[in-house]
Amino acid sequence: MFSCCYCQQQDDHLLIRSIEKLPVHTEVINLRRLLFPNNISDIKTIDFSLAKRDEFPYMYFLINHSSQGILTIRKEIDRDELCRLRHCRCDTWCDLELEIIVDREGFNIELITIRIIDRNDHKPVFLKNQINLTIVENAPIGAMIKLEAAVDHDQGPNSIIGYSLISSKSLPFSLLYNLIRGDLSLVVEQVLDRELISSYKFDIIARDGDNQTGILHVLVTIDDINDSPPKFEQLIYVLNNISESISIDSIISRVHAIDDDDGVNGEINYYLISQDNCFHVDAVTGDIHVRCLLDYETQTIHRLEIEARDRGEGYKTDFCTVLIHVLDENDNAPIIDIYSHDIQTDMNSLTIFLNESLPINSLILSLSIIDRDSDDNARVTWKLDPLSLIPFELIRLTESTGELRTKTLLDYEHISQYNLTLEAHDHGRPFSKSTHLNVYIIILDENDNIPTFQENNMTATITEHVKLISQDGYEIFHLHALDYDHGLNGEVVYSIINNENNVFRIDSNTGIIRALIEFDKKQQDKYILQVKAQDKGQPSLSSQGTITFTVISQNEYSPECDINNNNNNISWSILENSEYGTIIGMLSCRDDDKDLPNGEISVYPQWFPEGKIDDQNKYMIPFEIMTTKSNITESTLLIIISVNGSVDREMFSFYALTLVISDHGNPSRSTNISIEIEILDENDHCPQLNIESSFIMINRDVTQSYFLINLVAFDLDIGSNGNITFELSPETSPLFTNLYPNGTLIVETDSYLITDDSLVLLHVQIRDHGQPMPCLIVETLRLFIGTNRTNWVTVAKKHNYDDRSLSLPTEGFQQGKRMAHAYSISSSSRSSPIFQFSSSISLLSARKQILLVFIGSSIIMFIVVLTMVLCFIDCVHKAAKEKKHNLAMTKANSISNNSSTPLTNTKHNFNSLSTEKKTFYKDSSSTNHYKSLIPTTKTKPITKISSSTSYSSSSIDSTTRANTAHNRAITNTFTYVALNTSDDFMPVDFDDNINSNVDDKRFELMMTTV
Repeated sequence: MFSCCYCQQQDDHLLIRSIEKLPVHTEVINLRRLLFPNNISDIKTIDFSLAKRDEFPYMYFLINHSSQGILTIRKEIDRDELCRLRHCRCDTWCDLELEIIVDREGFNIELITIRIIDRNDHKPVFLKNQINLTIVENAPIGAMIKLEAAVDHDQGPNSIIGYSLISSKSLPFSLLYNLIRGDLSLVVEQVLDRELISSYKFDIIARDGDNQTGILHVLVTIDDINDSPPKFEQLIYVLNNISESISIDSIISRVHAIDDDDGVNGEINYYLISQDNCFHVDAVTGDIHVRCLLDYETQTIHRLEIEARDRGEGYKTDFCTVLIHVLDENDNAPIIDIYSHDIQTDMNSLTIFLNESLPINSLILSLSIIDRDSDDNARVTWKLDPLSLIPFELIRLTESTGELRTKTLLDYEHISQYNLTLEAHDHGRPFSKSTHLNVYIIILDENDNIPTFQENNMTATITEHVKLISQDGYEIFHLHALDYDHGLNGEVVYSIINNENNVFRIDSNTGIIRALIEFDKKQQDKYILQVKAQDKGQPSLSSQGTITFTVISQNEYSPECDINNNNNNISWSILENSEYGTIIGMLSCRDDDKDLPNGEISVYPQWFPEGKIDDQNKYMIPFEIMTTKSNITESTLLIIISVNGSVDREMFSFYALTLVISDHGNPSRSTNISIEIEILDENDHCPQLNIESSFIMINRDVTQSYFLINLVAFDLDIGSNGNITFELSPETSPLFTNLYPNGTLIVETDSYLITDDSLVLLHVQIRDHGQPMPCLIVETLRLFIGTNRTNWVTVAKKHNYDDRSLSLPTEGFQQGKRMAHAYSISSSSRSSPIFQFSSSISLLSARKQILLVFIGSSIIMFIVVLTMVLCFIDCVHKAAKEKKHNLAMTKANSISNNSSTPLTNTKHNFNSLSTEKKTFYKDSSSTNHYKSLIPTTKTKPITKISSSTSYSSSSIDSTTRANTAHNRAITNTFTYVALNTSDDFMPVDFDDNINSNVDDKRFELMMTTV
């Protein structure tokens, strides 16, 4: 315990010294010893107490053992707090007065003064750790800045005794501290210059008597005055190679000035003094902007005077000069100036009119070519295109001038117009510029060509005893003369020179000669006419010719054809996909006239005479018409119609043909034969399932008994070939599903065989009833069966379908509702997992999957090798069969060496075969043939099954068939592959017993989608 170390007697009271912040219960003084030092042991009955308890300053003290009189600390005494609360005078002494009641055979009051002695428990503290000061740079020496002094609550030597400056650099300041008043000042000791040093950082240290310190961080900023003018970095700025093609508002350079002042005194604005509207100086940044399009050809150098001005009071300035050298760019194309009289100009073209009688070396036009650029940009090369094969030449007089003159005579009838291009290009870099002038030279026609007959001596025949129907007579000859001139110079007028008896009349404009009498060769068998053809030019030109008319017997008979009916209508039919060269029908026609012109026959065909076909399809007629003379009589003509293209019933089911069979009489006679060719259907299309998605969601809470959906398929064939039936694969279809032949699918949703959240695969067999080979495809439907509690996405992922394939909407599924974003997975061969039960799919191990892939690959390789072997056999067989067929046709028809005269490209020469209505095939077999719908030179694979009595073949190009122009675009794309009926090639889902009653001489072609 700590006790007072000092006590002294005052006039009327005792003074006791005690240090502040003694611990509680610390003994201050023993009152018994203090008040009764001499007889302390003799006095036994004495009691001490404080006059007050909780009032100041009694609250800080307590008397323990009242008989002993030990005065202790009740509450810690903080002298600095008492001073702050002004409970004592801290400028001198902090004294606390206590009244002590002494009970000794009576009460007595003793006055005791407790003087609290200060302890150095505080260090100097500045109110702010850091201060920022500002002083102008022209402050005089001795100027002072008042600072807030540090605070130390201790007294006397424990309080602040001094300050000091701490800095790593020399400071132009000192500290002035008045200890009595406590004032602290910063004094300027040297001249300040902000341009040299703009700020000072230092620390002020306050120190008390016990060497405790406080620190203040000081930043003194020298406030600027406008005492420095701006200075440009350069007096003259030279800007070279400023492109004249630079865009407006581009920045080409920046001028910059420096002002050592600070603040507004150092802020500089730039001003353009010189008057140049093509440039602008940014007042703040000094950027020089382009404000107009520069043109080297107008001004090559621009001189700018720019002023830099600060913003301080009494601003100061500086000046600089900017020289801008504009770089010539190849921005001017060559200019072609034309000098001529008879021209018409329009932008980059001109039209010149020249008489075809213009002499050689005549001046057509003069030209000059200039380029406003400089150096290589102005060097121009020019040429005339085309320069050859024209009657003109371009003569260069200088590098930039030239003339266009004629070098040969002009001929309007040979070439009436010349389109020339005069091209001029400079040698600028990186890209040259060019100018094109289109020169159109139009040759004016002159009457320099005489009307000319094809023959000056012409012959013709006239039939005798032709009755006159009208007084205008009838046409017997068409006279024609050719005049190569244009306009009136080329218009020809016809006339008869020796028409004394008015036996003939000629149309002066058309040249048609008409007979005005009935001729009789017994009276006169020849007539000779002198005719004249004269143009309308000035002066007029003309020529003459002779026509010799020979009177022959009357053209009594019209051509006749071997047709039983009297209306000249024929109906033929042909099976679609018939091979090239297959004959559709033949006609035998004759003319009984004996005279050669009257008995000669020509055939003029017209397809779809009623215009039921567009112009594009007119050139896609798959038939060929050939004619040949019969070796029976010269007057008999054999007409043969055969296949010359791809015959497709789905494109055109019939073709209408009119044959105009005309003789060469004057006037001629003709017969019209109408032929309708019907295209018979062949089973060359397989059924197609029309469904948007193969995924079907079934909610058993909605469809509690039966779920029904109607499957729809289509087949482009007709009749039995297009008759479609549906059937479920018996090996994989569950017992709770039933598919009717018409496509109605019923699912018993209340069946105990169904488990919730399951996937059921249905393999739907869709077949037509075509003969001799029906077509079968297999489609796979995926039934997701669940309830309202089913998470369809989870079910889909469970069965290895991703989110993309099953983007399900949020609303619940209704009966028959399919996924809007689902996609259909086409059926594949039996190695595909879709032909397995759904439970097997989830249980397949990786080893089984690898085995399946290996087996599938082996089957595919076997099919490829087998197909190549069959193709080779088919090629050999076809070649032998073709050779045998040609030999048989040669023997049967006894083809002679007479040349045939086909209307189109002839493939075969045929002798006379009279027929009315018949369907022809390449061989005598009654079996129809599959064939590609598009002509191709490639050999197609053949699938054959031979028996002892018949032969059947199938040539299917499924890819070609799927890509024919007439096929519709459908949602799912399938490729059809022919499968043999052997077990090795039959998918496990096919029913081998279907159509088991088919004749053994044929086979059923089964198709599956791949």
